[in-house]
Amino acid sequence: MNEDYRVEERFLKCIADNNRRQILWCLDSREMCVNDIIEQTNLEQTLVSFHLKALRGCGLVKSRRDGKKIMYQVTHKGVINTLKFVKEVSSEIKELSICVKCNSTE
Repeated sequence: MNEDYRVEERFLKCIADNNRRQILWCLDSREMCVNDIIEQTNLEQTLVSFHLKALRGCGLVKSRRDGKKIMYQVTHKGVINTLKFVKEVSSEIKELSICVKCNSTE
């Protein structure tokens, strides 16, 4: 497999998780700390921290220290643009809601 495809695969796997997408959507509008993200998503602190670590590891989110807080932001606007595109396309493809091959019935 070509290295470009591997990078694309890692990116898509990283954004495939619902919790990670929720976090990314939160970070679309502004930089946030973990507590802000928890408040917006209603996810547990350990879950938010786990997924932020994964998003940082994939290079989709970066962090900086602000006093005692660590602030997070999306590294590239293309990440959010990709999420917007996926949302638009998936809402137009009704077959996705009953896709047996994708193992999804939601």
